[in-house]
Amino acid sequence: MSNTSLQSFLTLYRESYQVLPPKGPVTLHQKALFVFWIIISFIWLLKRFTSNKTSSNEDVRLDVEKNAKENEEKNSNISPKSVTDALFAVFIIGWIMVFYFLCDYLHYFPKADRVYNRDLFIFLSIMLFLVALSFTWTVGPSGKLLNRDQTEEWKGWMQVMFVWYHYFRAAETYNAVRVYIAAYVFMTGFGNFSFFWVRKDYSLRRVLKLLFRLNFLVAVVVLVTDNQYILYYICGMHTFWFVTVYIMMRPFHELNHVKKVMLAKFVLYFVVIYVIFDVPNVAQYVFLPFSNLLGYGDPPTLNEWIFRSGLDHYVTLIGMICAYFHPNLEKQLNFINNHRNNIAINILISIVIFPILVLWYKYVFVLSKYPYNVLHPYTSFIPIIAYVYFRNSTSWLRRSHCTMFAYLGKITLETYISQLHIYLQNDAKYILVYLPEFPLVNFIFNTFIYLYIANLLFHATVTLNEFIFPSDYKEMFKRILVIAGLVAGSYLVVFVTHFV
Repeated sequence: MSNTSLQSFLTLYRESYQVLPPKGPVTLHQKALFVFWIIISFIWLLKRFTSNKTSSNEDVRLDVEKNAKENEEKNSNISPKSVTDALFAVFIIGWIMVFYFLCDYLHYFPKADRVYNRDLFIFLSIMLFLVALSFTWTVGPSGKLLNRDQTEEWKGWMQVMFVWYHYFRAAETYNAVRVYIAAYVFMTGFGNFSFFWVRKDYSLRRVLKLLFRLNFLVAVVVLVTDNQYILYYICGMHTFWFVTVYIMMRPFHELNHVKKVMLAKFVLYFVVIYVIFDVPNVAQYVFLPFSNLLGYGDPPTLNEWIFRSGLDHYVTLIGMICAYFHPNLEKQLNFINNHRNNIAINILISIVIFPILVLWYKYVFVLSKYPYNVLHPYTSFIPIIAYVYFRNSTSWLRRSHCTMFAYLGKITLETYISQLHIYLQNDAKYILVYLPEFPLVNFIFNTFIYLYIANLLFHATVTLNEFIFPSDYKEMFKRILVIAGLVAGSYLVVFVTHFV
């Protein structure tokens, strides 16, 4: 959308104020999830009541009995505390899903059109970075190349720009947003390869925990809001690229330390990705079995998924290669930083990188949306690698990070999903309105609620993840079966009672 004056921004916001009709009648899935939530909430309240009653008599117990109980709980596979925490997590998620349902299914709160004002967008962006860098910048005792704090920070500030791109309808930042998404996919390749390379953990538990982390919340939201999975395509993309990394690393993993084996794996990975995404029509056949999940529209087609996933189909490989050479790259950076001519060496490297970055900007980045999309899969690594170098070029920069952005980086999954329902409305087409006469105050109030809920969701899903997937496989499958039984029972209740 074209840039508007601030006065026009305020006028258009107020004139577009409207209450949307509900999306439709209450669905079977919504009813079943509500029943499941009621059951879990009742169990949680019951356990809280019995726990409080038990604790009130704790002071009259004999020490030997108290110690015996503590030891019993310590050695138990499933402690009362872990059960209570998991039940409470479901209780919290349920309340949040009720809010999702009110906001973006019943449309209880009104909407306003998204209106772009360049001056306002740039002002807010500058203020955000000034505040973050001035008041939440911290320096640690040591820092590695692309350490966890730094990657969380990277994800955090990109996520703000990504969400504001939607909120303010900042279409002119589209190409930058594409680079941000490519950077996320780069980190998927880098992070998962690093995990498998260092920890050598290819267990089923690791896979299930990752898949749960990426897809649990989005699966619940899809059922609550009656949306299609492809609308949250980034979750599907990260899932797909994680699976590709696992498939590459798992076979003959005991030989991964052999350079020729890893070279063969990298080459094979490149060839497979090339065939899927660069050979016409192959992707249609590869993803056809998943068309009901990844398809968009009625009947579902795979065009949207193939377009989205194809935009970043090589950057995962770049991330894995960087992870493979990470120890050597880190040694080289430390050598440069400790060299007596370190400033001159950094300047020399910058002289090599900077012209490449300028050429990419001049001939690729400034293109309009559709020509840029054609070149993006083959060029997005340029700004990403440049950012990685400049962000890690000195030991001080590697030891430093912005805590505010790092915090936001931890909850990117929750903020990504939540933006579509409690920050915006109707598949991000409109702004959710609490204060119709005050668009900027509404923005602040809306942002506070949005981040608070995203934070709650993050902690609740992490709690559930740890509870459902303990290290004991027997206990893990037992818990999965119990949860599946409760969910199936909830659907049965809806069928039998014709729940309304």
